[in-house]
Amino acid sequence: MDGSRQAVLAEVTDQSLGEHAVRWAADEAALRHLPLRLLHVRTGVASTLPDTEPGSRAHSWATHLHARGEALLREARDQALRHHPGLEIGTELASGRPARVMREAARSASLVVLPTPRHAVSDSLFAPRDEADALTGHPACPVVLVREPLPGVPDDAPVAVGADGSASAAVAVGLAFEEASLRGVGLVAILVRKPRDAGRADALEEARADLSESLARHRERYPGVEVRQDVLAGDPAAMLASASRHARCLVVGTRRRSGLKEALLASTSRTLIHGTDCPLIIAPPPSAR
Repeated sequence: MDGSRQAVLAEVTDQSLGEHAVRWAADEAALRHLPLRLLHVRTGVASTLPDTEPGSRAHSWATHLHARGEALLREARDQALRHHPGLEIGTELASGRPARVMREAARSASLVVLPTPRHAVSDSLFAPRDEADALTGHPACPVVLVREPLPGVPDDAPVAVGADGSASAAVAVGLAFEEASLRGVGLVAILVRKPRDAGRADALEEARADLSESLARHRERYPGVEVRQDVLAGDPAAMLASASRHARCLVVGTRRRSGLKEALLASTSRTLIHGTDCPLIIAPPPSAR
């Protein structure tokens, strides 16, 4: 992140999961000395109440949703202030499709935080599921998909990051070091080779050397971050998803065109977006930095 005053943007929902997202966003805003912007999106409702006739069922429903949205934003703001008194917080009530509204709002954000429920692996690969799919890959800032916290994961659990040597992974590694440094925890850098690529006797040693080289400049910049390097053989998505069970968060890169279609068709992206056990931080594509 560039240190500008662009806010941390968090979606506020009426689900209990939204509380975890607000807490995560408030923590990030406080750690980065940035404002927090809370946004609730009403779906299927006119943007202004006068668009419906007073006394009609539509007007009553719009009035109810408007009041409910304002109440959710007040509750979220109060929650954030309980954890971080004095935090600069703005609230906004909008109408429309959540993915479209959040994507537009993300243009002026330093970080986007979305509450994201876990999805069963039996879900159709081609069925659009939520704004996480539509939003991922579009903003020029990181996107955090916040899950329900798992029991037994300590507050000092490390940040995990997928580091495959690509340009997109390099952005993720830098973001992971920054996150670990801000939160005062360690970092686990994971390089996964497919079994066929790790068959040679010296393949894993070469991979370890490549991983060390890709981390070197970040270790110099963040000398206080304790780093563990894991070189594994297997399916990248499965191995990273497994690592997420013991991590504070998992950071991964995204390619320039990793929008809805690619997220649904690429098995690695789908597994991680809908299968991680901790908050998933998706770094912006290299061209967006």
